[in-house]
Amino acid sequence: MKLALRACLTTVTIRHRDRCTVVEKMVVDTGSAHTWVNVNAVEGELDLTPEGADEIVTAFGIGGRDVALRKTVDEITFDTFHARAFPIDVGTLGPGLGGLIGLDLLRAGQFLLDCDALELRRANHS
Repeated sequence: MKLALRACLTTVTIRHRDRCTVVEKMVVDTGSAHTWVNVNAVEGELDLTPEGADEIVTAFGIGGRDVALRKTVDEITFDTFHARAFPIDVGTLGPGLGGLIGLDLLRAGQFLLDCDALELRRANHS
């Protein structure tokens, strides 16, 4: 998968409760422990309201402290990697961002980042 230099923007597909949406303008963020989806990017597309097993979590980063809902979605697809019952953080991000692809998703999919070629690929996958 080729990445855009300006911010390593890409997409993910999320399926939850028989609904599916493609979230664009996702930033590959190796400094983020968890994958984060901007609630504004999925509003009206997916029902990600809090339920019994969901958690409220606090994230700390360059922008300061943020609160998010950690929600397990039915399925997430990123490049050739598909995961079922995958937890994502749902909260607000700056305008124009769909979310952050964190180390949790990169590690689960066994992705390798080639910084010289600006490519992200899966280990032992073509």
